Amino acid sequence: MFHIIYVSTAVEPMSDDALKELLHTSRVNNERNRITGMLLYKNGHFMQVIEGDEARVTELMNIIEKDIRHKNVDILRSEYIQSREFPNWTMGFQNLDTEDYSKIPGFTKLLESDFKPEYFAENTTEAHALLLAFKENTKSNDSHKNTKVQKIIQTIVLNRLFVE
Repeated sequence: MFHIIYVSTAVEPMSDDALKELLHTSRVNNERNRITGMLLYKNGHFMQVIEGDEARVTELMNIIEKDIRHKNVDILRSEYIQSREFPNWTMGFQNLDTEDYSKIPGFTKLLESDFKPEYFAENTTEAHALLLAFKENTKSNDSHKNTKVQKIIQTIVLNRLFVE
């Protein structure tokens, strides 16, 4: 099993309809190619993990890099993994522009000031943790929603305090 995590910047902000179309096409293609993953979008920036057979993931990444809807594609991680981290999703998705996560300590600071490709290029572990946090958040029921995201984000923020 192989995965690639990358960040990029949209050439222009994407509307809800454009994002829905992108997701529909991605999910159809990913299902056919047995690729799974998660896509985050915020303020014109993308973060995505794609996982599956190495040849298929690499082929998809080549297509993504040539996509004219975004620029500054920066691969953060390209590595073998033990097993799928997003096994049930042909493409999980969170549009962080439409969600109110301001009640989660540290979250607003992290994503509003640092959700840029150049930040995550230097902090690949945080990018990976963030993608996994949203996987857990999406699976949670309402009574526990955001708990795992909150814990992961707090850990990231605490790590920054000790490193800086």
